[in-house]
Amino acid sequence: MTVPATSDPPGLVFDTDTFAVHDGPGIRMAVYLKGCPLRCAWCHSPESQRHAPELLFFRDRCTCCGACADVCPHRVHLFTDTGHTLVRERCNTCGRCIAQCPSQALAISGTVSLASDIIAKAERLKPFFVHSGGGVTLSGGEVTYQPEFAAAILAGCRSLGIHTAIETCGACSWSVLERLLHYADLVLFDIKIMQEREHRLWTGASNRSILTNAAHLGGDKTQIRVPLIPGITDTKHNLLAIFRFMRGVNLTRVALLPYNSSAAAKYDWLSRHYPLDAHAQPERPLEEIVALGTQLGLDVSVA
Repeated sequence: MTVPATSDPPGLVFDTDTFAVHDGPGIRMAVYLKGCPLRCAWCHSPESQRHAPELLFFRDRCTCCGACADVCPHRVHLFTDTGHTLVRERCNTCGRCIAQCPSQALAISGTVSLASDIIAKAERLKPFFVHSGGGVTLSGGEVTYQPEFAAAILAGCRSLGIHTAIETCGACSWSVLERLLHYADLVLFDIKIMQEREHRLWTGASNRSILTNAAHLGGDKTQIRVPLIPGITDTKHNLLAIFRFMRGVNLTRVALLPYNSSAAAKYDWLSRHYPLDAHAQPERPLEEIVALGTQLGLDVSVA
């Protein structure tokens, strides 16, 4: 499918999963856009946060051969008695070190794609979507961070009869979100923490626009998603507040996302420290959380 140049904006994508099964119904193509206004302490994709390409370093693959340092024009790669370190503030992601690395210990997160390229890939996968009841989901990072790119993809997929979904943290203006809602068949909307001060503490931003936008949504095409972070978002006080808020604004579907500690390795790829030391909820507390929401008349599931 050819999209006119005026409606074919570029965007920054850090990953595409052509067989996603947790981002909406059926088999889906999940497109992960780079850039997010939040800095959640538990973020499962830290490489998604910056709206810019970033160098990833897979330390366990590195043989300290020094080939990257030999070709790097900005002296990003340093080798000492303690091993290989990166001076990241010098890096402009030119990619020379990646091409030279024999052990594939380096990569860039974030490549520019045109909306038409994403739409064309979705069109090729349409038979799988039709067979499974799937479609295309735009996720992140944060989909509203690149609204022109996202709207073009959603509109193009919708014109092909492909089911569309967006996954959003809701931290944006209503006008931006409303534009994407026009092309989205399903909205997966995160609500993490109801208390303003706690939300700022753990995500680095206010939740006011998030809750305002959630209140505007309503309807059957919205599913609230709550990440269950031990001791932070999974407390009875916070979950009750979320569930009661949902009832008050006519939102009835909620998916609970159990904590996954595997993200810690990704922080090392970026030379960052993972700040949490937590473990996934055992089965019984999960059942109790489901029962809590069900008693309030919500349709609760565990993703």
